[in-house]
Amino acid sequence: MGGNDCTFIRPAFDLVTQILNTKFSPEVIEYARVRAYSITDLYGDKANKTDLLGVLLRYFPATVFAYSHGTEDEIIGPDSTSSVLDLGNTVWLTGKIVVLNACLTGQRLAPALVHAGARAVFAYNDTLAIRVWSDTYEPLEGFRECINKPKIIFDGVKAKDVYEAAIAEYNKWIEYWDERDPVTADVLRHDRDSFALYGNGESKITFSTYLLIGLTDTFIIAYAALWAVLQVIKRTEFLWRKK
Repeated sequence: MGGNDCTFIRPAFDLVTQILNTKFSPEVIEYARVRAYSITDLYGDKANKTDLLGVLLRYFPATVFAYSHGTEDEIIGPDSTSSVLDLGNTVWLTGKIVVLNACLTGQRLAPALVHAGARAVFAYNDTLAIRVWSDTYEPLEGFRECINKPKIIFDGVKAKDVYEAAIAEYNKWIEYWDERDPVTADVLRHDRDSFALYGNGESKITFSTYLLIGLTDTFIIAYAALWAVLQVIKRTEFLWRKK
C-alpha cells in the first residue's frame, strides 16, 4: 500500500489504444513488477471512473500511468464516449506522481492535477504521434524507448531527472532517424517538444521506504496469522491434550 503500489489506466477500445496497451505499456508494467512494485491494472473496460476510484481508495498508489487518447482536459476511457480522468476528478490523484501518455493533456489536465495536489505530472501538451510498421503494428525504433522512459521513476529517480532522461532519449533517437528517415525524426522531434513536466521536480518514489513498508506489512500479517493459530491451539487444548 502506498509507495509500493502503482496503477495503470489502459483502455483498449480502438486500434490506437490497443497498440499503446499491447506494444508500449506492458514493458513499463513489467519494469515495475520486477522491482517488486505491486501493480493494479485497469485494462479495457476496467479503465473507468468507478474502478479507478475504488483502486485509489483501497491501495493508495504512489504512481498512476495512463495510456490512452486524450484531450486538453481528459483521459478517454473505457470507450470513446467516456472519460476516466478529467477536470472533475483531479483531486483523486492528490499526492501522486502521474504519467499521461495521451495527446493534449498537458494543456489543461496536467496543470489542473498539480493544482489539485498531484506531486508531479508528465504529459504531452500537443498531439502524441507514433509511427508503427503497417504489417505488425510494432513501433519504429525509438518510439517505445522515448514514451516509456518515465518508467525510471520506479528506480527512485527525481521527476526532474526523469524528464531530462526522457529528453535525452528523444534526442538520441532523433539523431538516429535524421540519418535514416528525416520524416520519422521530425515526428519524434514533435513529441519531444510536446513532452513536459508539471509540478515538483524533486518528487520521487523512495524505494527504501517501499521496502520498509512492504516488509513491515508482511511481518504484521505473518504475526497476526501465527497469533490466531496459537489462540486456536490454546482454546482447544482440552480436546487433544493427554490426560
